[in-house]
Amino acid sequence: MKPKVCLFTDSLAPSGVGEHMYTLAAEFLDRFAVSFVCPPTPSGRKLLDRVSDLGAATLPIEVRGEPSAGEELAGWLRRERVDLFHVHAGVSWEGHAGIRAAHSAGVRRLARTEHLAELTVVFRSEQLHDLIYSPYHNPEGRMGPEELARLVDLHHREYLDVVDLTDGVICVSEGVRETFVRLGVPPEKLHVVRNGIQPRVSSASSAAVKERLRLHPEARIVLTIGRLMDVKGYPYLLEAVPAVVKQVPDARFLWVGEGPLEHELRERVHSLGLDDWVCFTGPRSDVPDLLVTADLLVMPSLVEGLPLGALEAMAAGLPIVGTRVCGTSEVIRDGVTGRLVPPGDLVETCDAAALAAAILEPLEDPLIAKRWGANGRSLFEQEFTAQRMGRETAELYDVLLR
Repeated sequence: MKPKVCLFTDSLAPSGVGEHMYTLAAEFLDRFAVSFVCPPTPSGRKLLDRVSDLGAATLPIEVRGEPSAGEELAGWLRRERVDLFHVHAGVSWEGHAGIRAAHSAGVRRLARTEHLAELTVVFRSEQLHDLIYSPYHNPEGRMGPEELARLVDLHHREYLDVVDLTDGVICVSEGVRETFVRLGVPPEKLHVVRNGIQPRVSSASSAAVKERLRLHPEARIVLTIGRLMDVKGYPYLLEAVPAVVKQVPDARFLWVGEGPLEHELRERVHSLGLDDWVCFTGPRSDVPDLLVTADLLVMPSLVEGLPLGALEAMAAGLPIVGTRVCGTSEVIRDGVTGRLVPPGDLVETCDAAALAAAILEPLEDPLIAKRWGANGRSLFEQEFTAQRMGRETAELYDVLLR
């Protein structure tokens, strides 16, 4: 009989995390009996439907802050006779209620995956206000240093208490693992399984995609994909745009996604006179088409885990410019598959000259762009496939279940 594995997230918008979980479920079909639990939000229901099509049992439930929901999840896990419960956390404070419910249900083994570096370790205390505790430039919500320190300490203690209940913590990159070692997780409990993806194939032509986007056929597309929020580095990227378009007037920056900074970013783009060069596309379902049409992908993030967008770009043979941060620096090989530059900052004005120069490099030299893209595709096939990620995760499951 196959061991029964339950994949769980309490993320209300399981985008990259959800795609990772779906990929694992598809890879596990022959080896485990898979079930799947996530909140019944609009994006959660889409994910549950996709997983259900694979033949997995599903439970739409939100358990954060709801004791009765935790009891319902525990009862379901007992009835399903789950052997291993695997939490996927987009940020480190997610998944706690799920772990406690599985522990109370007597599930044999508990695991969790950290998809992002531990933010309170990566960022300075003065950066945590806007990032976590009073997000998106809300001066009225700011705490004093002592209150902030107490909140961070509480966050750390709650996390370590939950981790104490688990049998293993998977980190999606070596950089993520290092931040949780610094937080105090026992090193022997941490395991690195780097992300992998099943590439999405596009048959669209570049001309057709540009026409769909109402772009000139000669436009040079600089693509960025991600939620419009501070940690994705859009304010930093915006500072680099004027220098790029001065040198390459045909450059068009496509920003794919939505988020809490959208209104502020649109106002800044307009005030800088860059409306003709920066395009806000909103969320899109044709990302594979955009990847084969773009000239390069730019990832200006201030923090990552191991970005799936970079893997998709590599699989599509697209050069990448990214910041030298946890996760991204394990995907981009500087000068081989793309270019790494220093990251920006949440609270200080950034010097975007290095980012602009890195973007211009493949735009102005087609040979560099072609070489980086080909090297990236080769590296993806060697190190970042879904099959490799599924195999390594299944091997860890086997160890834990023994």
